[in-house]
Amino acid sequence: MSEKVNLIDQATYTNLKARDKDEDKDATTKIILRSSKFKNKHRKPEQQASLLDFVVKPRPKTQRQIKARKLQRPHLPIINSSYIVGKPKGKTRIDPKKKITKLKRSVRSYRTLKKAERDVVQQEPEEEIQPESIPVEQQVLELSLAEIPTPKVSPQGEKIHSIHSRRFRSYCDNCTRPLLKELTLKLLKDLDRFQKRAFAKNEIKARAHPRLVLGFREALARLRINKVKLLILATDCEICPGESGLDETIEGLKFQCQQGKVSYCFPMVRRELSHALQKRAQISCVAILDFDGANATFANLLIELEDARVEYKRRTAL
Repeated sequence: MSEKVNLIDQATYTNLKARDKDEDKDATTKIILRSSKFKNKHRKPEQQASLLDFVVKPRPKTQRQIKARKLQRPHLPIINSSYIVGKPKGKTRIDPKKKITKLKRSVRSYRTLKKAERDVVQQEPEEEIQPESIPVEQQVLELSLAEIPTPKVSPQGEKIHSIHSRRFRSYCDNCTRPLLKELTLKLLKDLDRFQKRAFAKNEIKARAHPRLVLGFREALARLRINKVKLLILATDCEICPGESGLDETIEGLKFQCQQGKVSYCFPMVRRELSHALQKRAQISCVAILDFDGANATFANLLIELEDARVEYKRRTAL
């Protein structure tokens, strides 16, 4: 088997050798960037390019961009309406027991007692007295006494003024005027709207700084730490005398407000309060903690409240 032999002349060999020397010389020289972006950074051949030349410094963000990024950031989920995220500590029951407060227990016991009394009265046979058997003089005397208005008496034995009724209990100390009711409705709706908006943005911050709270227990807890600006009570709360009853709780709330110089009013019934706050259950007590954004309505409400109290004193003095 024969091998091919490549033969070249002397001139071609010389040219190839010279070309190889030129390529080696170009390889030893440093590569200089000549792009439009970096042509002025390496004017001298001894300067070398580095990766820092390709680093782009970020521009400072504006306040609008920072705010938009905060709004887009996802919030932590809240489990069971509490601040604990994850599995709660302690024992967990399959059928958890509902805690009954002392006030609720007293209300239930009073309801049971009243129901038992009504059942006893219905079971007793009423003796019908024929009007012919009653003398004429006694009938005339009874009719004359019926025309005289008799003062009402509370379960505690206290006399109640004639303006009080089932829808306007004796613990109220201001009249329910239309303007007072209108201002209260406007204030509650505005604050409820502000609170729902805050919950939509950040639920954790909204729970830490509520605008208003509902219920006797929450209101009393905020009154003890001087956080309440206005206390709104329903005029038709259920009758429940005795120790730790509803009547005693309302009197305790009024005493706390008087000690802390906090305004309180009785503008409407429970159903109207629940309708203003879009709740199904009837609401007996609302504590206003922050009225920013509704300052004008709050100021007008306090002025109207003073007039309603003056009118109440005038009507009860008769």
